[in-house]
Amino acid sequence: MKKISVNNIIKFRQKGEKNQQTFLNSLKRKNLVQEATEGGGGNYWVRSLSAMSNAFKDSSNKPIKNKISEILELFTPNLIKKTKDMYQRNLNILHNYEDFDFSNWLPETAEIISKTSKKSIIHLNTVPVQITPSQIYSFEKDEKKCVGAIWFVAKLDKYKEEELGMFAEALYIYLSNNFTDDYLINAENCLVVDVLDKKEVNYKMIIDEKIPSIFDSTLKAIKKLM
Repeated sequence: MKKISVNNIIKFRQKGEKNQQTFLNSLKRKNLVQEATEGGGGNYWVRSLSAMSNAFKDSSNKPIKNKISEILELFTPNLIKKTKDMYQRNLNILHNYEDFDFSNWLPETAEIISKTSKKSIIHLNTVPVQITPSQIYSFEKDEKKCVGAIWFVAKLDKYKEEELGMFAEALYIYLSNNFTDDYLINAENCLVVDVLDKKEVNYKMIIDEKIPSIFDSTLKAIKKLM
């Protein structure tokens, strides 16, 4: 297996023991490059999640409003129900954040950092985990250079809180592997936002044991079957 996304790690955990090996074998055969159609961060949600990412980057609602207009133009009478449902679900997300103040998620001194050239596939317990934050940013705190990240995710049947915690833990690992030479990592600024449920989880919630950590145990289970 060349890589496995956090979303597919969550799917693995949801499978019964008898089906976990089958699921991993399927990933190996397909050499999965992108999320399944209904996966978090995959094609199904690309319109809303990309707009959310751009709105955060620009600290502006304009990308949200522009994407709403774009999707509305795509709504034509001859669309099949499946496509209409997809557009409507993306619109519902965008309307949720149409008037949101995206600066709420950014420290005052924040500057967006490019993800280009950063390592996105990190081997954890020999498992090649693909970690793809929506945006990364630097900021100053107590006269120290810090780094943070945000990850927008969505799933039709919604994520459990501890599953969102897996994304947050992955964010912390991603930053630790790419930025510790120049920055301090703030656990509160490893933020995951479930845009369907409008739920927010950060890595500090795991450190404080407000959310159980299930990432490492799941990776160990995957390793046994690889």
